[in-house]
Amino acid sequence: MTDRKAVRRLDEIRAQAGEVPGVAVRRLKRVEEVELKLLDVDPGQATPFHVHPHAHEGVIMAGRGALRVNDVTQPLTSGDSFSIDPNEPHAIESHGSEPMRIVCLDCFID
Repeated sequence: MTDRKAVRRLDEIRAQAGEVPGVAVRRLKRVEEVELKLLDVDPGQATPFHVHPHAHEGVIMAGRGALRVNDVTQPLTSGDSFSIDPNEPHAIESHGSEPMRIVCLDCFID
């Protein structure tokens, strides 16, 4: 038997800050080639426009902003989901007065 806690409060999971100013990442779980994480993006902040070799899925839990994929920008609000293909340039921007909270799933499977 393990001492693993099956239920945790998000505010008890240490955020990894410093990678990108205004973007806090909480890594919730990684099993083999799949990682579940939570991103909090401060108002007026954004992830860098970037590319990675894996697929990326997300659900907006709070706040509002935009998803930029290649040259197209689409609005995001609470309850929206998005899907990024491998090697697709993208960025996520937070607009409004509250942080944008995003649950993300990274699939590192080719």
